[in-house]
Amino acid sequence: MNSKCLIIAGLMLVFTACSPVEEHYYQFRSFSSGAWDAQEEIRFEVPVQSIRQLYNVFLELRNTNEYNFRNIWLVVDILNTDGSLQTDTIHATLADRNGRWYGNGISIYDTEIPVQTNIQYPDSGIYVYTIRQEMSENPLRGITDVGLRVMKRVKSEPDY
Repeated sequence: MNSKCLIIAGLMLVFTACSPVEEHYYQFRSFSSGAWDAQEEIRFEVPVQSIRQLYNVFLELRNTNEYNFRNIWLVVDILNTDGSLQTDTIHATLADRNGRWYGNGISIYDTEIPVQTNIQYPDSGIYVYTIRQEMSENPLRGITDVGLRVMKRVKSEPDY
């Protein structure tokens, strides 16, 4: 009985891993010093062609054990194609009360943070996402990379 369950679970994992990813945009910016200065804004330029497509937008943070906090405060500015600016403050929890990181990894932990879900860009063109940290420590040690992932929304995806 247990071997049948293991075989079924293994097959499901293989089929899931082999399914095509609906990735639209994925970029990372690294901090060579392993620290993020409060004055340093991370900028991503996302090209959008289809205004009928729904998207999910995620920030990805990579941190080490040198990161001294359980959470992080981020400000995300989105410059739309019409020149309007949308600003959002994001509070993300990166570790539990015992200091165990939620992200995946061993010495560098990768955490995905939802920014926008089920969005439909109103116009085609370049959308500029700018991210900055709003923490009391400066420079913010232990953050090694910041990434932006824009995924095409697939009907079978769960809502966040």
